[in-house]
Amino acid sequence: MVLKKGTKFAKGYATVIEDEGINYREISDIMSEMGFVMNHSSVRNYVLRVMTKFAEAFVEEWDLSLTDERTRSIAASPQFQSAIADLLHDIETYRKNDLLSS
Repeated sequence: MVLKKGTKFAKGYATVIEDEGINYREISDIMSEMGFVMNHSSVRNYVLRVMTKFAEAFVEEWDLSLTDERTRSIAASPQFQSAIADLLHDIETYRKNDLLSS
C-alpha cells in the first residue's frame, strides 16, 4: 500500500493506492472530463459518505453496537474500502455472467 504526499493520520486522511486503485485526484479528473466538475476533496467526501452508508448497513444487518464515530472510522479504513470494492466487483461479475448465460 502506497501513501502519497500529504498523508495525515488520526483525524485526517490518507490517499491510498493499492494494486489497481486510483487516487482522489485521478477520480476528480475523470469525473470532470465526464462533465461532473469536482476537486479531489469533493471526491473524498463523496467516497467517505458512500462508504459510511455501506458500514451503517453492515452494522444494522449484523445488529452490532457501534458508535457513529467507530462506524465512520471503519468506513474510512483502506481495508474496508478494499473489501467493498471486491464485493462490488464480484456482484458485477456475477450479473454479467448471469446475463451471458440467459
